[in-house]
Amino acid sequence: MVQNRAVKGASVVLGCVMVFALSACQSEPTKRSGVPEGFDVPQGVTIAPAGSKRALGRSATVVYQIEQRAASAITIVVSDVVEGDLARDFQFFNLPDEVKTSMPLYVHVRVRNDGPSGLGGVALPIYVRTSAGTVLPPNDVVGNFKPCPNPALPSSFLAGSKADLCLVFLVPKGSTAESVDVQTGKPSDAIHFVVPKN
Repeated sequence: MVQNRAVKGASVVLGCVMVFALSACQSEPTKRSGVPEGFDVPQGVTIAPAGSKRALGRSATVVYQIEQRAASAITIVVSDVVEGDLARDFQFFNLPDEVKTSMPLYVHVRVRNDGPSGLGGVALPIYVRTSAGTVLPPNDVVGNFKPCPNPALPSSFLAGSKADLCLVFLVPKGSTAESVDVQTGKPSDAIHFVVPKN
């Protein structure tokens, strides 16, 4: 289910930070096609092998299926991962105590819908994998958040459409971002955009 993000005046709401522990893997993920049964890959489109890695700025094409309904091939580029300033950027937020020492990361993503279905208004399954072995979902920030706007696809996103998104992540103190993961299926099948070390 896709939830609409409503803006009401100058009020802002910070979504809960959820942390999911990852199972440790002793070997590289098995390479699978990553194509749902019955999905016809559009002509000229190559789906990235499941579990593969990309550098920032490189593209990967995956198939995103929404609850057995629409499915479409989408090409994603994680163009940049920018560290924010919690005190400055969130000065008007009422932050929970558990995130007051976090490091905000702003993940900039370019998306192209390669078809065949429309994906208007959809929030893409993009996560940050940390050095602590956890996966963080993006924080749902409601309001006009200038440092990192546009977290979801436009309301109309038909085949051939392109969009620039920015997702907010709050990384706990003591952890760093290892990769930005696009997870359209099993966790082991995620595409990993590797975040360079400082």
